[in-house]
Amino acid sequence: MAGAVALAAVLAALLLSRAVLRPVRALTAAAHDLGEGDLERRVPASGRDEIAALGRSFNKMADSLQAAEERQRRMTGDIAHELRTPLANLRGYLEALQDGVVEPTPELFDSLHEEAMLQQRIVDDLQDLALAEAGALTYHRSAVDLRELLDLARTAHLAKAEPAGVHLELAATESVWVSADADRLRQVVGNLAGNAIRATPPGGTVTFAACRTGDTAVIRIRDTGRGIPDEHLPHLFDRFWRADPARGRTTGGSGLGLAVARQIVTDHQGTITVESEEGAGTTFTVTLDAVRA
Repeated sequence: MAGAVALAAVLAALLLSRAVLRPVRALTAAAHDLGEGDLERRVPASGRDEIAALGRSFNKMADSLQAAEERQRRMTGDIAHELRTPLANLRGYLEALQDGVVEPTPELFDSLHEEAMLQQRIVDDLQDLALAEAGALTYHRSAVDLRELLDLARTAHLAKAEPAGVHLELAATESVWVSADADRLRQVVGNLAGNAIRATPPGGTVTFAACRTGDTAVIRIRDTGRGIPDEHLPHLFDRFWRADPARGRTTGGSGLGLAVARQIVTDHQGTITVESEEGAGTTFTVTLDAVRA
C-alpha cells in the first residue's frame, strides 16, 4: 500500500514538473530565437498562473522590440528618400555646369545653395531629435520672458514673411515668464512660425501670442492659411510626414521641425497641440509651467 502511494506521488510529481517545465522550455527557446533576431517569435500565454503572466510579458516585450525595429527601418527609408532627390538635383546641376550644358548664373548658384542648406537642416534636425529622444540633448534653463521671445521671433521672420505678403502680428500685452532653455524655445517657435508663413497666402496674417492662465504659460502661433484636413492632424508630429509631399522640398522644410518641436516641449514638461479648420487657418498651442519673474 505504501509503495503504491509513493509511486502515485512520483508520477504526480513527474506530471507536474512536465506541466511546469514545458512552458519554461518554450520561453527559453523563444528567448534564444528572439536573441538571434527572430522578432516574430511568440509563446502561448493562456491561463492566470505566473508562467502565463511571464509568457504575456515576454510577448509584450517582443512586440515592443518588433515595433522599434520597424520604426528604425521606416526612419532609415525616410531619410534615404528625403536625401535622394535633392542630392540627385545637386549632382545633376554640378555635372551640367562641369560639362558646360548650363550657364553658371547667380540664380542657379542660389538654387544649389538652398538645396545644400536643406540637407544641412535635415541633418541638424535629425541630430537634435536623436539626442532629445535619447535624453542627451543639453538644456540651459533660465527665466525667459515669452513676450520678448515672441517679439524677437517675429522680427527674425520678417525677412521671409514680407516678400510673401504675410503680415506678422504680436499679441502679448504683458510679460509671461517660464523656466526654459531660451535657444531651444526659440527653435520651437521658429519651426512653428516657419510652417505658418509657408501655409499662409499673400494678405494673410501669422500671430505670435502669449498669455498666462493660472500657473500655465501659453504660446499660440496662429495663421490664416489653408488649414489642415482632420484626417491629417494625427500625423503632423511624425517624422518626415507631409500632407503634400512636394510642398516641403519646394518651400525648404525638412519634414522634421514639428517632431523636434514636440520633443523639446516634452523635455520642458510641457504640451503642444494643434487645431485647424480648412480654409480658415491653423493654431499651434504650447503650454509650459509659468514662473514668477
